[in-house]
Amino acid sequence: MTDLNNKREYLSTDVLIIGGGIGGLASVIKVKENNPECDVLIVEKQTTGWAGKATKIGGILAFLGPNNDADKFIDFQVHTSGLFLNDQELLAKYVKDTYRAIQQFSEWGNKLAKTPDGNMLSFPAMFAPEYSSTFIDIDLMLPMRAKAKKMGTRIIDKVHIVDLLTLDNRVIGAAGFNIIDGHFIIINAKATILANGSCGYKVRRFWSAGTGDGIAAAYRAGAEMRNAEYGNLYGHTVFQATDSGMVGSDFLVNKQGENLAHKYMPDRGPAGVFLPVKLAVGLEKEVAEGRGPIYFEPPKAMPPHGFSTGLPKIEEWLKRIGNKEKEYGISRDSKPEIAVPLHGETSCIKVDHDMKTSLEGLWAIGDTSYAGSALAGAVASPPGVCPGSGIMFAVISAGWAGASVANYVKGGPPVDLKNIDTDKISNSIYAPMKDKNSFSPWVAISALGSIAAPMRYNLRRSEERLSEAIGMIERLKEKLPDLYAKDPHYLGKCHEVRSMTLCAELTFRAALMRRESRGFHFREDFPEQDDKNWLKWIIIKQDKEEMKLSTQPVPINNYNIRPDGK
Repeated sequence: MTDLNNKREYLSTDVLIIGGGIGGLASVIKVKENNPECDVLIVEKQTTGWAGKATKIGGILAFLGPNNDADKFIDFQVHTSGLFLNDQELLAKYVKDTYRAIQQFSEWGNKLAKTPDGNMLSFPAMFAPEYSSTFIDIDLMLPMRAKAKKMGTRIIDKVHIVDLLTLDNRVIGAAGFNIIDGHFIIINAKATILANGSCGYKVRRFWSAGTGDGIAAAYRAGAEMRNAEYGNLYGHTVFQATDSGMVGSDFLVNKQGENLAHKYMPDRGPAGVFLPVKLAVGLEKEVAEGRGPIYFEPPKAMPPHGFSTGLPKIEEWLKRIGNKEKEYGISRDSKPEIAVPLHGETSCIKVDHDMKTSLEGLWAIGDTSYAGSALAGAVASPPGVCPGSGIMFAVISAGWAGASVANYVKGGPPVDLKNIDTDKISNSIYAPMKDKNSFSPWVAISALGSIAAPMRYNLRRSEERLSEAIGMIERLKEKLPDLYAKDPHYLGKCHEVRSMTLCAELTFRAALMRRESRGFHFREDFPEQDDKNWLKWIIIKQDKEEMKLSTQPVPINNYNIRPDGK
């Protein structure tokens, strides 16, 4: 540890962007468009242009087109999905900007699917009314990375940012380490944008990039959190399927062949791509009462992989998936069994309409803050709950933050770091490399998964089980100071499990406080939605090493859509 402590790199920039996924790259472009002379630095712990989830779930974009009815979409989002916890003013702003965001992709050099006459392909999204979808090629971040470089952006990969540097309630930079050689890195910045994703707890490999690093750093720096209880997204997967299923909850049946969507949600209408809470609870009931396992039984007429998008990278990927399906996949005549893993998606950093946090000098975009923005309300997903909505929120929120940041950094130099105790920060970051430590980060990650992932704790909630989960988190936290890292890679895993544990505690404590059921938050002991007492956002802030929870009334009288219909 001593050797690594002595190897230090000091950097300075106008704007520091933490995260080199699609949100981070879009932020760069929007900052530079609004302030071309601004010095911008992206720091990414993986590889900028390949990081995050967009390369794993890319290919689809969700938006409101010129022929979609924005009022009907907003009405659905508030009444059916967000259940009045939405910031309706921000939702209206988002809806207004979606089509322009689609157009920007072409301007940045991306390939969008076209009709035979050369227009952008657009088709109705099946999971939300008045929403449209299109295809974008899955190398979508590479043209954006090239554009960012051309605009003069500095990019540093393989750097894990652990802590934000603060002075007088203002963020003035960040500290972390290089995951290859382990050296300590301190960055001084006028403004910082967090674009490094949500927390998925490493339950699914598909979602493993999201470990809540930015959320945890923001919380420890003193930023407020909001809607943390909506960090419990679940989706079903199909055993042995090459694409893991995840869509098609209309086609889930018990061993008697009963359609469970019809049984538990007969009048559900559009319900989003992920597993609705009522249906998920129904699946547990079916298994508990002896009618399991649960099977995925789509219509035989559903097309296999191989439909045409006209986009070369997607076509190549679909061809590979199709070939794997034939060689290794399950027969289309079979009735495959499903599982219901946690996706997580804790994204609770509280932001305003420009994506600015409660701390001076700090913004948070994309998957770090879509719940915290209150844009979508009582759901762990951006508006629409459709494939492609996450990419769109990342890009749109990056545009809002980029314009705000570009203006913010025009005045004065960065704040000097002379009053920051970098030795203390360094000692904290490298603490897991002490020889006397012995707790494996992989064991810690597994232990956390056994708390955060089970539906009995994180979906079918009650005071008893939430309290039990919080107790287990407290016992795990007692072991975290003993985390051991044998090298910089393991050091990264130690800090990831620290961040994920904090995110889990935020989620469970907020869920315990909300004594009602609303959207993705379901309490068996408070099964009804309580607009009289709980039309409120839960706010969490660190107070002397303790989590301080409070509530903020939703300003429903300022909005057009209200529970009373007035």
